[in-house]
Amino acid sequence: MEGVTAQEKNYNRVSFFREAAPYIYSHRGKTFVIAFAGEVITTKQFQQIVHDLAIISSLGARLVLVHGTRPQINKLLDQNNTPIYLHKGIRITDPPALLAAKEAIGFLRIRIENLLTYALNQPSLSSNGLGIISGNFITARPLGIHDGIDYGFSGLVRKINHNLIKQQLDAHNIVLLSPIGYSPTGEAYNLRYEEVAIVAANALKADKLIFLSHQPLNLPRELTLDEAKTHTPDNELLSSLIEVSETHVERIHLLNANINGVLLLELYTRDGIGSMISAERFELLRAANIGDISGILELIRPLENAGILIERSREQLELEISNFHIIIRDQKIIGCAALYNTDNPQIAELSCFAVQPHYRGNNRGNKLLKHVAQLAQTQGKTKLLVLTTQTTDWFRERGFIKGTIEELPPNKKSLYNYQRNSQILFKPLKEN
Repeated sequence: MEGVTAQEKNYNRVSFFREAAPYIYSHRGKTFVIAFAGEVITTKQFQQIVHDLAIISSLGARLVLVHGTRPQINKLLDQNNTPIYLHKGIRITDPPALLAAKEAIGFLRIRIENLLTYALNQPSLSSNGLGIISGNFITARPLGIHDGIDYGFSGLVRKINHNLIKQQLDAHNIVLLSPIGYSPTGEAYNLRYEEVAIVAANALKADKLIFLSHQPLNLPRELTLDEAKTHTPDNELLSSLIEVSETHVERIHLLNANINGVLLLELYTRDGIGSMISAERFELLRAANIGDISGILELIRPLENAGILIERSREQLELEISNFHIIIRDQKIIGCAALYNTDNPQIAELSCFAVQPHYRGNNRGNKLLKHVAQLAQTQGKTKLLVLTTQTTDWFRERGFIKGTIEELPPNKKSLYNYQRNSQILFKPLKEN
């Protein structure tokens, strides 16, 4: 990078490794189903994506890959001047389309296996004994007739041979699934790769389901399943993924394949780079407990050292932990606030209000303040008090009004630190 010194480059590498280390440990032995559309295979980034998949596998993750074929099938049909039939976004697979699907799948399977074999045999990875296995893991059935439309040889996944896949994963192989399945009578059916990935993730009880898109997603960083449903009219991939609400997958990652290193950035950094759907919220605001003390201390110590917060000992935190509320993100505390009673039954004090600098913005401070204010209201308080030396403007922008020492509750007045000279602010609490 131009303008960056060698020392800065080394520091960036060390910083990334430190951040990645806990994820390398936690992902080891976990099963990831990673799916990519046929369009992704045509991008200039695909060879690098395959190399990154090899790295992820070498770090101990168990990988099941699922590829799409739509543009490759369309290209073959166009070359033969054969009509392309779709209904509601699903291919009507007549005999020529099925023949094209088989040809496209054969070509793509060989290409992906070739790239993976090359990546896995690079000097840094070749000693790990990793291999790529593809085969007949999928039993399918016909999609049938809908709205009077016969979908021909388009099919649905009937069953995934998850035991056979697990055997290959246990042997440290990467499993490659193609969107084709066979009925017990030997008929072949063209499948949607999204469905193959979803059913495979469900059958394997995968820890993560990841979809690589060839287009920008234009989605929030984090969505619950219910929130994701509101975006489906504008996002074809997302529409296909709502079915994951029935799977055992805790988180579904949607990534833009055009971003260099997108898989590594998503899996081995705290904040990732794509969008993530989860059954529950990725970030949680909750009451603190005794197990949170170390995380709170890690958050507030730099602010105490800077004189922004009053210093608290571990022993004091242990005694007062029931007053604290925290924002926790991916098992790390990134925000906290404490609510204390005062001698005035109408006034509660907001104290130890902090959000980690990297996570300021995105309304986190507002959410934390709102949560504490609502809690004070439920306790019958009519005012919220805060003493601050460096964030007066932030609180005033949110409805706090300057007060005087004389307005302080007796216990706060007697302990007021004139040397610190904190601003006294009150916020009237609206009645419920």
